[in-house]
This record gives sequence, structure tokens and C-alpha cells, in this order.
Amino acid sequence: MSKDILTVMWKENKSLLRYSDNRWKGIAILVTPIALFGILIPIQFREEWLTSGWSLGVAFFTPLMLIASTIAESFSGERERHTLETLLASRLPDRAILIGKLLTSMLFGWGMTLLLLLVSLLVVNLLDGKDGFQNYQSHILWLDILASVLMAGFVSSLGILISLRSATVQAASQSIMLMLFLPLMLLQAVVFLLPAFLPKATVSTIAEQLNFINIMMVILSVLLVVDIILFFGAISGFHRSKLIL
Repeated sequence: MSKDILTVMWKENKSLLRYSDNRWKGIAILVTPIALFGILIPIQFREEWLTSGWSLGVAFFTPLMLIASTIAESFSGERERHTLETLLASRLPDRAILIGKLLTSMLFGWGMTLLLLLVSLLVVNLLDGKDGFQNYQSHILWLDILASVLMAGFVSSLGILISLRSATVQAASQSIMLMLFLPLMLLQAVVFLLPAFLPKATVSTIAEQLNFINIMMVILSVLLVVDIILFFGAISGFHRSKLIL
């Protein structure tokens, strides 16, 4: 099984950004997060970037941006190129195909996140490194790592689940973006509307009593449960006969 998974991953790595015929578009997808999260924003926050938890934005949004733009290709792209039948006719087991595609996307998003965290760390030290090398606070670093892994798993599993049922890459991309950004928009609306229904004093009291670490652990726990559900949903939805039809 492990050799079959590595075979699928090797194949997927060769075509990771092949969904775009424009090479510059693929390069822009990689360069934009590096410029934004790795350089520009850390320059604004400087030492606060390493201590205040702002780096969690990299952990959450980098996998979302990078994986969401490529994961639609996983099965619907094969279907469009008429290579899905060939892949399914191979000796590769079902789970090897699915897990290989999933791990490729996850490692791509997670690896880029770690790279951005490293780049931003170097940028901050170049700007404010007079008193010695500064590093992320330990709890911030561990939250960044856990959040990026779970977010990469979430977007990859959701994307594959949608791509399995989509006839075209465009349809899969639209569905993935809708499923990813609609909850974020609803959450933003709740945050902005909550003060209108609760007294300011109550909101302030709740905010003061909330613990940052506890909030993040709850969020990451929920994300882990969702990852597991989506993963087993993708496994149960992978049927060769249905995919060919």
C-alpha cells in the first residue's frame, strides 16, 4: 500500500499546478502568499508577529488559498482530460489513489505554510534582531503547526469529496470556494452583529473572560472532528464504477 501511495503522490506532484495553462498564473499562486504573509504583514507587526498570535493567519489561510486553488483538479481534472478511466483501470488500490491525492495536497499546503512561517521569522529578525535571534513563543509555534496541518486536511478532504462528484474543474472550484468561504462570511456577520443584540458591557465581560489558548484548542478540536468526518466521507464516496459512469 505504501508503495502504491508514493506512486500516486509522484504522479500528482508532477501535475500539481498543471490545471493552469498559464505558467505565470501558477507562479503567482505561489509568490502571492510569500509576499503577503511572509514579508509584508510581518514587516508591519515586527516582534508582535512572534508573540501575539497573528501568525495564525498564515496557518489558517495559506492552506486554504493554495489547496483550494489546486484540489479541484484531483478527480474532475482527470475526468476532463479523459485520464480518469486509465487511472481507475490500473492495479492501484482505491485507497492508495485517494490517500495519495489527499497527502499530496496536504503536504503542499502544509509545507508552504511552514516555509512562510520561516520566511516571516527571518524577516522579523532582520528588522529587529539587534538583541539576538528572536523566535516564536512556544505555544504560538505549536498552534501554528497544528492549525496548518488540520486546515490542510480540511481543505484537501473537502476538495476531494467535491471533486469526486463534479463533472468539470470549474464546477468543482466554484463548489469548493462556496463551501469554504460561506462559513467565514457567516462567522464574520455574527461577530459584527453580536454587539447589536448584546449590551457592550456584556460583550466586554465575555471577551475578558475568554482565554486565547482555550479558544484555539476548541477550534482545533472541532476542525479535527470535521477532518475525520470528511476523510471517511471521501473513502465511502470513492467507487470506481460510479466514477467511470
